[in-house]
This record gives sequence, structure tokens and C-alpha cells, in this order.
Amino acid sequence: MANYKCPALGDCERANKGEIFERTPGEELRCPTCGTTLEAVARPGTKKNPGDDGGKGIGTPVIAAIAAAVVIVVGGGAYFYLHAHRSATVVPPVASESAPAPVSASAPVVVAAASAPATAPATGLAPDDAEIARQSQAAAGQLASGSASDALADSKGAAAKEMIKVAVADMKQGKLDEAEHALNDALAQDPKQSLAYYNLGVLRLRQGNTDEALKQFEASFLNGFNYFDAMDKDPDLNGIRNDPRFTALVKKYRAPAV
Repeated sequence: MANYKCPALGDCERANKGEIFERTPGEELRCPTCGTTLEAVARPGTKKNPGDDGGKGIGTPVIAAIAAAVVIVVGGGAYFYLHAHRSATVVPPVASESAPAPVSASAPVVVAAASAPATAPATGLAPDDAEIARQSQAAAGQLASGSASDALADSKGAAAKEMIKVAVADMKQGKLDEAEHALNDALAQDPKQSLAYYNLGVLRLRQGNTDEALKQFEASFLNGFNYFDAMDKDPDLNGIRNDPRFTALVKKYRAPAV
């Protein structure tokens, strides 16, 4: 059981009162009144953890930060993120008795509508579940071995990928504001998520802002985008595929075929 407080002083009655919340690992770390992410606080009279003073242990603030990221990807993933954000709408995955078909680790899932009318909403590219599971498991292993910084990085990366999945689902439904919110949340977790920038580019195309879309695509390529084969099949890019500025970007960052 750990203690937390709401940091939204001036905006939340519970923060103004200095109310303390007790949370067990895995519980939602949000203020029940204003929804702001809770901050860990030390219990009165407790000693510092070794990690707090430069020792080899993992300090309480680090553990709290890791828990906040891991909780998004453990036991519900996108479903938890959905309920923590007022605007998202995704159904959690349902376990199947039969094993799912293997998913390629090198390419993301391309989410596409059953039919594609001229005004079909943007769909984007989403990371696959196997990719998220590997990063989440890596974080758990690193935390167990005492590598706090690596565990935190992988936890945030896995959480960011779950948020990208939510954003792609929102774009498929034409909910661009909600999608942008989720993508910005993903980048707040992990600023190097290339698929977050890519999907922001798709979103800008949908909004008719080609110049801004090109900036987002270049940011995606600069951050290690490696889904070019999936991009070639993404119908969202049909309106820009022959734009000289876009083809120049692809030529600059896409590795030549071997």
C-alpha cells in the first residue's frame, strides 16, 4: 500500500485539502475528483529507500513512476487507458480458447474499414500486440533485476503503444480530437514513438493540413520509423503519395531494398 496526493492545487478541492490516497499496486493512480495523475508521497516517519540517496536500490519515486506506466499495459491495456481518459472508446480484447495466429513482429497491424467509401475516416497504423507484450515483459524483467531506468523506459514505451492503438481506433471512427489527445499522451510517455508521429501525420491529412502532415511524417522517419511496407498499403496516404515533398522524404529516409 502506497500513499499518493493530487498535485492539482487551486483546481481540485482534494488537492487543496492535502488529502492522501492509499493505493495498492495496479490500482488506478488518478484523483477521483479531477482525474489528475496522483503523485507519490512518503509516509511520515519512513526512511529513505537506498535508491533515493544514490544507492543501488530502487527508490520509491522510481517505483511509483514505473507502476503508473505498467498499469496501463498490464491486465487490460487499452481498456484501462480508455477508462482513464474521458473521450476514448475501445472494447478490451477478449481471451480466446484457441491460440491466435502468429503476428509478424516487424510490421504493425494495419487497421482498415470493411468498406472504403470516398469519405472513409483515417485509419492509420497501429503497433501489434506481440510488440507491446515483448516490451512489457522486458520491463518486468528489468524491474526484477534492479535496472530501474531501463524498466521505466520500456514500461513507458509499451504504454505509449497502447495509447497509439486507442488513437487508431478513434481515427477509424472519425473521432479526430480524441485520437489527437491519445497520440499526444503517447508522446508524453515516449517522445521517440515513430508511429505516434506517423499517425499524427495521417490525422493532419484528414484535417486538410498537408504541410503539417509532412512535418509529422518527417518526425516519424527521424525517430526510426521502420514500417515502410505497411505504409505503402495505407490508403490514408493516397492523396499525398505522389506529392514531390513526400516522395523526397521517403527517398531520404527509407533504406534501399536489398
